[in-house]
Amino acid sequence: MLATVLVGGGAAGAMTTRGEAEDIQPTPTSMRAQVALQAAESALGLVKPARGWTRLASVPARERRLLGSVDSGNLSREETAKLETRTTLWVTRSTPRAILAYVHSRLPRDTKAQGEESSGTSHTRPGPPGPNTSAEVERNYRPDSWSQEFTLRPASDVLRHEAVVVSIARATDGRFVIRLEGRAVWLGIRPGYSLLGANIHTITVTNTFPVTRNVGPSTVVIANASLVHALVTLVNSIPPFEDKGAAFSCPSEKPQAEPRGVFVLTFAEQAGATPLATLEGQPYACGDSFLPTITVPGHPPLELEVEPALVTTINSIAGLRLPSG
Repeated sequence: MLATVLVGGGAAGAMTTRGEAEDIQPTPTSMRAQVALQAAESALGLVKPARGWTRLASVPARERRLLGSVDSGNLSREETAKLETRTTLWVTRSTPRAILAYVHSRLPRDTKAQGEESSGTSHTRPGPPGPNTSAEVERNYRPDSWSQEFTLRPASDVLRHEAVVVSIARATDGRFVIRLEGRAVWLGIRPGYSLLGANIHTITVTNTFPVTRNVGPSTVVIANASLVHALVTLVNSIPPFEDKGAAFSCPSEKPQAEPRGVFVLTFAEQAGATPLATLEGQPYACGDSFLPTITVPGHPPLELEVEPALVTTINSIAGLRLPSG
């Protein structure tokens, strides 16, 4: 027999109606693209040219090939479709390492420097035929291009990603060509049907974890107006999962012996009424099933981004101990 706990009581009397909630549209696509473009410009503007950098109007043919040989963006197809960029070109005699260090020094402290990449050739000395050792290859390696991405904290909640990307190509006479690029990727818009309305007055949380896991009651009904509103607001803020081109991997440190289970949030006007929507999540799972999925009758299920605050909030509101991943 399932244990049931009722959290709070009463309906959300002062909240708006479903119709009023649907009149509040998310930021339109065109506005999101404009926000991303402005963010890309602002990111690029953080890096003022160093002494000895000379502005270029365009990249010479040879360096154009080299600058395109290293891709540090690591963006999926969906992210690339929502990418806005701004670029400047420079030439200098500073070394690539000095250039990357300078750019990093101009960015906020919480900037995350991604791994530096390079591309080039390894020239082996004349000698008897045979395989070259890794030490020989490394010793004779001569890079011709370098690239590094510096990830910034997104300046807006409609942005998925914001960064400064530095690409460097070896030119002639000991010079190097620099391409500085400000990048911003805007978030896709949730379909209107997937947004929960103000007629949600109860949320039932069920879970299938075994008793030995000490998660708490198998069923918890949340009926307190402020708690319902907080959870509905959080769910509505989670963007759709768009990275379809990349495999979703399991955490490398995932406890293998943990008992498995799922949790389901059922949204309704009152306890026992016909569900208006459900949201399912599966902590410690692998593959797409890990992603929280919201389902509204009459519409296809929609995968949402992994949102760490979701499980934390559920546990806080419902008094549970669901594993957070």
